[in-house]
Amino acid sequence: MTEHRIAQVVVACDVVGENQACVETAARLADWLDATLRGIFVEDEALLHLTAIPPVRYVGPTGESFAAMDERSVLHQFESHAARMRAVLEAAARARELGWTFDVVRGQPNMAILNMGDQDLLVIETQSRPFAGSARLASRLLTVVLQSKRPILLLRSGAPAAHDIVCLVQGTAESAARVIVLAARLASAGKRALTLFLATDAGDELGALELVRSVSPELAQRCRIERPSQNMLASTAAAGRLLVVDADPAINDAAALRNLLATTQADILFLR
Repeated sequence: MTEHRIAQVVVACDVVGENQACVETAARLADWLDATLRGIFVEDEALLHLTAIPPVRYVGPTGESFAAMDERSVLHQFESHAARMRAVLEAAARARELGWTFDVVRGQPNMAILNMGDQDLLVIETQSRPFAGSARLASRLLTVVLQSKRPILLLRSGAPAAHDIVCLVQGTAESAARVIVLAARLASAGKRALTLFLATDAGDELGALELVRSVSPELAQRCRIERPSQNMLASTAAAGRLLVVDADPAINDAAALRNLLATTQADILFLR
């Protein structure tokens, strides 16, 4: 069995995200995984390009429209948001005694600009914070990360979550073992509940429980095992929980991952 090693949790934020809950979740995961924490603030060049279009206006949280944006005001917003994010990340890291770093990058939001290592886990929000009432936009990183070869945690609510762990176990014995062991590590470290959805091709219940027991005998005693059905998975992988899934294209391609996003409400950790 190959255990998936996460050495660094990387949280990517920008000027339109909620950010604080994202940083807190990333710090919690780094603590659970005995990893370091890295924050990246992305100065999205697209916002600077918008300042060249005179009709473009800033729309506030309640729908109010402000004066046209100019490059100076956008740069000021970048600087202010990056400073706030750095302070939040430093406080979260110090509270858990984590090693941490912080970077500011400018460009198009993509995996290349984040400069991640082979043992990094990326944490992003799937949507912007609300504007014009309750409207939200999808993250500009979302399409890119669904096709990435890196492990990704997608945060869906923009609010802190309890994060009981739900694990969808599929595929080969090696794939099943990787996701079970990581899910068990998270549940044990965070003292959270663990539910395994065990597909028929992913081994038997006794084998799955042995893997959980190798991480924590106490957790194995209270671990739930279910057989996956769409309705049961959707109701269990509810908002506030964390769904762990093998995102190897041989197990789940991009269409399958999008279907999981559409049919569940939990935050999702795509393990690769």
